[in-house]
Amino acid sequence: MNKKNKEKALNETLKEAVEETTPETVEETVNEPLEDDVSSQAEEEIQKWRDIALRSQAEMENLRKRTQIDIEKAHKYAHASFAKDLLPVADYLAGAIDYAQKEIEKSKEAGTECDVFLVNLLKGVEMTQKQLHTVFEHHQIKKMETKDIVFDPNLHKVIQEVEDDTKEAGTIVQELQAGYTIGGDRVLREAMVIVSK
Repeated sequence: MNKKNKEKALNETLKEAVEETTPETVEETVNEPLEDDVSSQAEEEIQKWRDIALRSQAEMENLRKRTQIDIEKAHKYAHASFAKDLLPVADYLAGAIDYAQKEIEKSKEAGTECDVFLVNLLKGVEMTQKQLHTVFEHHQIKKMETKDIVFDPNLHKVIQEVEDDTKEAGTIVQELQAGYTIGGDRVLREAMVIVSK
């Protein structure tokens, strides 16, 4: 076949193809697969970005909640270190009151007159202790109750165990050092106690 005949055959084939082609067949063959392909890719892309946006929104909400909790804790426990430093002062005041009361009792038992200075000193120390406890209460610092309760390792530190048949094992018999909580739920200092065996 020569070149002219090849061209003629090709032109006839093209002419037949064009005659057979209608707007509907063009739309079916060209648009449909292309639309499906593009729309599925677009849907996948939209879904991908939607998921990213939802995750980002959830992460931001979680971050906001965690930050709020951290701020509340910071306000609630901001003075914990300072309060812990004041606990020995409360201990010394309690010790001074205990000593002065014992000395006054000894004087009464001996039938001698109490030293006026000691009585006035006791009143002054008791007023100071009362003021300190008022400040503690204002800042939600509370002394733990330990008398006749069962030992709790989260709140108490056992220094000694003693035989006591009248109490259940593990019951606190004596408090050696007062324990304190802050904010109602956090231990500021464990109570040092003696428990029964």
